[in-house]
Amino acid sequence: MRVLVISDIHANLSALEAVLDVAEAYEAVWCLGDLVGYGPDPNECVEVVRSLPNLLCLIGNHDQAAIGMIPLS
Repeated sequence: MRVLVISDIHANLSALEAVLDVAEAYEAVWCLGDLVGYGPDPNECVEVVRSLPNLLCLIGNHDQAAIGMIPLS
């Protein structure tokens, strides 16, 4: 099985789309966290990643802070 591993997207939709455009064929995606933070498109990045096949997604510290699991400081 070919797995695409992505990480530290930080709400940068254009970078995420660029990676997906050049990725070779894959059957599953492992996201190692930090979908949000810094960039301007957190909701769009989450939507794109959620649509990827056979997704396994870990939560990163920026993701945890965004939903109040850990303090922003």
